[in-house]
Amino acid sequence: MIDYLISKSPVEFVGALGFDTDADGWVTPRRLPDWTRMEFADDGINRHAKFPSGVRLRFQTSADQILLKVLVSKLVITGDIEDPRPAAFDLLVNGQERASVLAANGNILRLTSTDLEGVVETLEPGLADLLIFDGLGNDEKEIEIWLPTTAIVGIASISASREILPPQPVQKKRWVHYGSSISQCSEAERPMDAWPIHAAQLLKLDLINFGLAGECQLDGFMARTIADTPADFISLKLGINIVNADSMRERAFIPAVHNLLDTIRQKHPMTPILVITPVWCPLHENTPGPTFSGAGGLYSMERPIEFGFGALTLTRIRTVLEEVVRKRADENLHLLNGLELFSSADQDHMPDSLHPDSFGYRLMGERFADLQRSFIQTI
Repeated sequence: MIDYLISKSPVEFVGALGFDTDADGWVTPRRLPDWTRMEFADDGINRHAKFPSGVRLRFQTSADQILLKVLVSKLVITGDIEDPRPAAFDLLVNGQERASVLAANGNILRLTSTDLEGVVETLEPGLADLLIFDGLGNDEKEIEIWLPTTAIVGIASISASREILPPQPVQKKRWVHYGSSISQCSEAERPMDAWPIHAAQLLKLDLINFGLAGECQLDGFMARTIADTPADFISLKLGINIVNADSMRERAFIPAVHNLLDTIRQKHPMTPILVITPVWCPLHENTPGPTFSGAGGLYSMERPIEFGFGALTLTRIRTVLEEVVRKRADENLHLLNGLELFSSADQDHMPDSLHPDSFGYRLMGERFADLQRSFIQTI
């Protein structure tokens, strides 16, 4: 076997714009650039930027066997998600799915809500995993290893039965996507089930996924990051996190959407942009946020009428986003109603009434690809 420290290997990280590297050489990819950190409102976005949804390793090799040393940190939310989700690594050979390997060990990243401190994060240490991908044949091939959407991933080293070489340049069109947990897809059982990843495979697009759980809040640093990222196609799935957090009323939301679009347009004056309205969520179709979590799961709460003026529901957000797109009269700005991706008819695949399950995410990816295929071919 030929052994490489991941930081000194020819392997390319795709979908990561920053990295944390510790003294022992463990590399943790981050989906946002380092300069954004000082502008974070809290630890939530820093945490979810380290969940590598859409991040993959790319390289060439004729190796029949590849070993990857990883340390995953699986999420547990006290009183809500007590069983950590599996951390699957999907291997593609020449663009075709070949193997999916689970990290059996790892840390537990525990989040606990408290009255005084808000969300407290603790790390329960665990063991590293040596993932084995074998039976790959000895022909020269392009390899992609897609990292899990369900856990933070540190990588120490990669080994192969033959030399690892840099990957060939990507010939696909670049798709940059921004969204919420429903785009991060931490409920997906494996990376290839996450709807943006599944859609990118079907449409043959090179994906950069800025789906950030709870953090699609139209932040200025996100607008600038998207603007600075090369793209042939940009999609913005907006609204659900604004309602979940009750972070904006209509007065603030409308100019914030315009500012997001204005900032992106400064660097992408002609790039097609698709605004996607929220998918079905029975908690908030006609009830404003915030979203609460209790013994019975997630729920919403009616507010007194005197506090309701300008409060946003998903039904209202769909109307507002349609109006924003229409008023801008931008021939390269388009709208997709999220109910075309996931509607009330799909609720059996939304176990917590907010997030689709793995099958639901695949449905979303297939529907997105079907709706956008003809348009993508014109870009």
